[in-house]
Formats: sequence, C-alpha cells, structure tokens
Amino acid sequence: MTIGSWDPTATETFTISSEILAKFSRLANSDQLTELGAQLSSEEIQQQAPIMRLDFQQWENAAADIDSQTLIALIRFFTIAEQQLSGWEGQEKSPVIYLNKLLKLRKEPLDKDTLLWIRANSNNRFLPNGAL
Repeated sequence: MTIGSWDPTATETFTISSEILAKFSRLANSDQLTELGAQLSSEEIQQQAPIMRLDFQQWENAAADIDSQTLIALIRFFTIAEQQLSGWEGQEKSPVIYLNKLLKLRKEPLDKDTLLWIRANSNNRFLPNGAL
C-alpha cells in the first residue's frame, strides 16, 4: 500500500463525479465494504481522496438528483472508507455529515438502525451530525 500526500488545494479544484458516486453506492449496496482497498484501484483511492474534505455546497450540488436510498448507501460507503483508506479522513468535513444533512432537509432523516450502524463502524466523533 502506498501512502499519498495530502494537498490542501486539491479540494478547491476537485469535482464530484456522478460515475464515481454510482460506483461507491454499488459497492455499498452489494455489501462489498469489507476490503475497500481491494475494491478500488490505488489510482482511484489517491485521486478520489479529496472527496472527503469538500464543503456542503459541493455536496448539495452533486446530490441534487440522487435519490435518498442512494444517499444512504453513500453514507455507508464513506463511513467505511474513512476507516479503511489512508488519506480519506474526513473528520468534521466528512461527506457522511453533509449527506445526512441533505436527508434531513428532504425530511427523510436516518433511521435508528442506520445511526447505530454508523456509530458501530466509525471512530469519527463528528458522525453523523457534525460538530455540535
């Protein structure tokens, strides 16, 4: 496994690809989250790492046409990705927080089972609601 370097300017030019979000949601929906390092190429892991530090506006734009079930799958993917993939630490800017917020704005908050699953599968104290 190689360790990439973090570039703080990478999030300024990073664009969320609908194709990569579709891939991530497929991995979550097919229960292939156990070994994400084996499911994604090393290039994908390095190139997509900035996705973990984007702001809410970028997520709001990217998720505008994504249904709620897919958002939940993405929440599961990003919860596990942060744990397993080096350089994918989102902390207070985790996509999980922003996707959860989008679901709340749609008046479709996460159910108790999903909230418990997030807690059981993450050590990020900001998930799923962000800084309180």
